[in-house]
Amino acid sequence: MIRYRRLIRSTVRRIARAAELSTDDLNRDLVEQEPHVTDRMLGRIAQSIEGYKAKGVTWTAKTLTDHAPGAQERQYGADFVGVLEIDIPGYKVKKGFLAQAKLMKSDNMNRRDFNRMVDQCKMMLELSPASFVFHYSFEDIRVIPAIAVLAASGPAVVLNPDAMYSRSISSFYEGHFECFIGDMRISEASERTLEELRARSLLYLAARSE
Repeated sequence: MIRYRRLIRSTVRRIARAAELSTDDLNRDLVEQEPHVTDRMLGRIAQSIEGYKAKGVTWTAKTLTDHAPGAQERQYGADFVGVLEIDIPGYKVKKGFLAQAKLMKSDNMNRRDFNRMVDQCKMMLELSPASFVFHYSFEDIRVIPAIAVLAASGPAVVLNPDAMYSRSISSFYEGHFECFIGDMRISEASERTLEELRARSLLYLAARSE
């Protein structure tokens, strides 16, 4: 997979730019709530990746949203599922991750919101160890391991996700593409996956040799 490092980095730059545009929307008051930021981000990532070609590899992308009966009343554990499929010479894998979005418009969270984030992380970790919090702020989007949230949930914790271990979205996706991150049990881009993993949306990315 080392031979495709430039492909990975060029693809990650597209994802990072899509995330930056979503942060810009937040700063311009075009979006105000977590689901809307998530929808914009996933849509922009899919748009930036769909049809991208480099190094003899073609990328495809799509998004799915939970429209199953009872979706309005469902208690979601994750805001979205990421599913990745790579089928190129010398490297073939299907895997994914779970993500909970958290929008912060000030430096610290109140205790109730922090406890809710902890509960959501517990729900995700019951389904997959590859669970993360996508922390939206006016500056950028940071990705925090769900297990790090639980580790920081003691009584003396500073209620500030910026104080936790995190990665930039570009660093996260680079690790995801290079197999440092991901759960091979999360491998199907379908409404069934949304239902089984109690998620609102799904982002599917695939890279195949031409």
